[in-house]
Amino acid sequence: MNTSRLKIIKKILFLFLSTIGIACLLLSSIAALSWALGIRQEAEQNAERETAVQAPVQSSPSSAVSSQSSDEAGDWQLILVNGQTKISDSFGVELETIQSVQVDERIISDLQAMIEAAEAEGVTLTLSSGYRCKERQAMLFENAAQENRSLGMNPVMAEEVAEQSVARAGHSEHETGLAVDLNGVQETFADTEAYRWLQRHAYEYGFVLRYPEGKEEITGIRFEPWHFRYVGKEHARKMRLLNLCLEEYISYCSLQKQHIRILE
Repeated sequence: MNTSRLKIIKKILFLFLSTIGIACLLLSSIAALSWALGIRQEAEQNAERETAVQAPVQSSPSSAVSSQSSDEAGDWQLILVNGQTKISDSFGVELETIQSVQVDERIISDLQAMIEAAEAEGVTLTLSSGYRCKERQAMLFENAAQENRSLGMNPVMAEEVAEQSVARAGHSEHETGLAVDLNGVQETFADTEAYRWLQRHAYEYGFVLRYPEGKEEITGIRFEPWHFRYVGKEHARKMRLLNLCLEEYISYCSLQKQHIRILE
């Protein structure tokens, strides 16, 4: 083999190996970029979850979000009424009756669907309470306070203890027509199959356990296994996923909106 032919072969071999090397380098770069993007995406998702879970947590009900936060969410389903946030004096609701109980007409279809779905699985859901006017709420609160006074509590303590289970007039979710009490309003409801069914399926119909165990310092209300609140299917799904009560979730929505404004 002459020298010129040998040089040509070496050049071809060099070009071939160089091409392979470049291709390997490109593939490595692409793989590294994909890995970095994956890590960044995972970090962003984790950061969002951490913000959702930690940032909205309130140390006490007195620091709970105000009605302004609810307004910022721009959704009637997220109306916030609690010990610190009073229902607006101009608030009005169109009512419809189901099982002899009145509720906001906008939640009737989902409420009925939930009751029927439970019934299909052998679980009975009975509505014990729904909408209440301010006058009836005032009467219920006074009855609870009076019972405490009869036990020897001074007037201030009697009302403070009453507030843990019965809201003052203007501060009850029942005045919105979006809340329902189920199956007799009993502590033992938490031990029933109906409660377990609701824990698995209520969110599918837009309902959440309003006063869950472990969130008492945030909601200001003791654990009530019978009290469910309509927030809509999408909100209910997110609240369940993130394990947030309504106060926390409204704060979360407000933070998300602020974050979007900053990015814009």
